[in-house]
Amino acid sequence: MTRRLLAALALLLAAAAPAAAADPEWLIGTWELRRDPDGGSQDVIEFGPDGHVAVAKRGGPRFTGRYHASEVGVQIDYKVGSQSIITTLVPSRDHRTLYAPSAVTGRNAVYEKKP
Repeated sequence: MTRRLLAALALLLAAAAPAAAADPEWLIGTWELRRDPDGGSQDVIEFGPDGHVAVAKRGGPRFTGRYHASEVGVQIDYKVGSQSIITTLVPSRDHRTLYAPSAVTGRNAVYEKKP
């Protein structure tokens, strides 16, 4: 019984480990908005190795939060005032581009990683 309890506890701790353990290294760094067919403001997204994210408008405010990445998407969650913003970005197959689908028009904004 004790072994089962310890195994269950180990699985629980592994699942609750920081996002950095599972997040792909290709994502870490600064990504710039290159194209937005809906005319959104220029911004950058900075992904840290510890699961933290910062979203900053050019010449404007900076918002911080957390992210979770997988091979199919990157979910970012940050607050603007008291409002929680959750956005899912979709990586290209070669991980050079992140696409942000518009909930309104369905068109994609395109982010590219800064060298």
